[in-house]
Amino acid sequence: PEMAAVDIAKLFSGPLDMFCNQCEQAAGPLGCTVRGVCGKQPTTSAIQDLIVEGCHVFGALCTALPDDMVKDEWLEVWEKACFTTLTNVSFDDVSLKAVAETVEGIVQAARALVPKDHPVLSLCGTFHVPSTVKECVKEGRKYSQAETYIKKYGLTLGGLREFIMHGVKGLTAYADHVIHIQGADTTRAPLLGAARVLGEMQVKTDLGANDLLGLAMEIGRLNLSVIEALDAIHVETFGQPTLTPVPCRPRPGKCILITGHDLKDLESLLQITDKLGITVYTHGEMIPGHAYPKLHEHPSLYGNYGTAWQNQVKEFPDFPGPMLFTTNCIQQPRPSYAKRVFTTGRVAFPNCQHLEYGKWQPLIDSALAAPGFTEEECLTYKDESLLVGAHHSTVLGLAPEILDLVGKGALKHFWFIGGCDGAKPGRNYFSKLAMDIPDDHIILTGACGRFRINRLKDYGDIEGIPRLLDVGQCNDVYSAIRIAMGLAEALQCDINDLPLSLVVSWYEQKAVVQLLTLLHLGLKNIKLGPSLPKCLSPEVINVLVDAFGISLTDPEKVAEDIAAVTGQ
Repeated sequence: PEMAAVDIAKLFSGPLDMFCNQCEQAAGPLGCTVRGVCGKQPTTSAIQDLIVEGCHVFGALCTALPDDMVKDEWLEVWEKACFTTLTNVSFDDVSLKAVAETVEGIVQAARALVPKDHPVLSLCGTFHVPSTVKECVKEGRKYSQAETYIKKYGLTLGGLREFIMHGVKGLTAYADHVIHIQGADTTRAPLLGAARVLGEMQVKTDLGANDLLGLAMEIGRLNLSVIEALDAIHVETFGQPTLTPVPCRPRPGKCILITGHDLKDLESLLQITDKLGITVYTHGEMIPGHAYPKLHEHPSLYGNYGTAWQNQVKEFPDFPGPMLFTTNCIQQPRPSYAKRVFTTGRVAFPNCQHLEYGKWQPLIDSALAAPGFTEEECLTYKDESLLVGAHHSTVLGLAPEILDLVGKGALKHFWFIGGCDGAKPGRNYFSKLAMDIPDDHIILTGACGRFRINRLKDYGDIEGIPRLLDVGQCNDVYSAIRIAMGLAEALQCDINDLPLSLVVSWYEQKAVVQLLTLLHLGLKNIKLGPSLPKCLSPEVINVLVDAFGISLTDPEKVAEDIAAVTGQ
């Protein structure tokens, strides 16, 4: 309803400071136009828009080149650039300008290989990165999402183009994790495919809604191969996850907090802290790391501190050591702990020290200089643990027991309640739902949305099988998919006929691409919340509702939603 009343001509009648609607908390009817709710400044938004334009141009050039002429190193630069523009990754204009320059380099290299008479050269446009940050901001404003999508194509077609771009950003984030561990080989095909999707949007101005929905589903398909590769490389590198309780009460001593998603960074840090007696605590999406045997065996890895990303400004001031951000989800650090914040990989924030992979000495020095936890402080934390490690191999290994429970009526339904967490009102739906779900139902959870429900109560078990099973990070929605597919095969039914309800919370672009993957697989009747992406017009939402049965969560309808499952 909010979007349906938008007067595009009036909204864009004058110049906007910025335009960004890629996260769930975007302000206004269409997005942030003055300053990002996340803290993003208009200058940062403009340089990110410049990078996105370069990524489109590179993709267009890829459509004119055979596969073997597109170099792996180009695709790696391209994916890192896309990932850097994802929500809460980089807020540093200087480092963003450097990223834009790397994109300009691959655009020039690809353009040089395209035949001079190929029509794509005139269709894809030019891409130039000025020499100063100020000029980059000016250039980037030409490519604001408001200009390149909404004003040019309207709410429906422009919004669909945005939706696809958001999905591509999510896909490249997962590909970046794979490349960091293994190199580009296993992600080459999906990255090239995703780049060409952006390229097709760049050169084809007449794509209709059905064409664009098809491209969106293609991004979902490509992402499936990326998260499958990431799952495999995590297991190959760090071992098969097992059900593992993670302490929430800290132990005395010097400490480091690691947050984000990158398990290779965690492993590298542990190899140093093991020798120094510094305890490493996970935060947010790093908690599943405890379940991997080759990480769990490190004596310096102990416990989890805090909850989801949006609470860091409340929780981090009390952590008596430095924090390392490995991927997205950084917020503007408060003065009380800003000097203890370190970034690595794609993450960057002004005045926070950035460390290259493995070069952790400044972080170590900060930990040794900080007070660490005292025995008295540790006792102020509740002595409890959180269970992680419900990898698809673990859960499907229990298939005989699960099928027996289903057969005799002791287990009546499965729920997936998880995804990105955030601060927007309406997310109490997920906690209210988890609290009220009957005791003969099992809940799968994962991503930072786990923290909405994993401390609410003791969920108990059903004849030894825990009722709350944490499948892992946001990329481990792949585990939830594999579990669903395995159960459908065992029960000899279609995946949509399973006694399974999908309730997904979303915040940023990785959640968007996971949704596209679920839709690509034909999963229906997903509940999504607490709101829908602002780039989707009422017309597109109606298509998704009709084709896939997507519906919106409502905190006032928890009892009704449970009754729809139980029939009571």
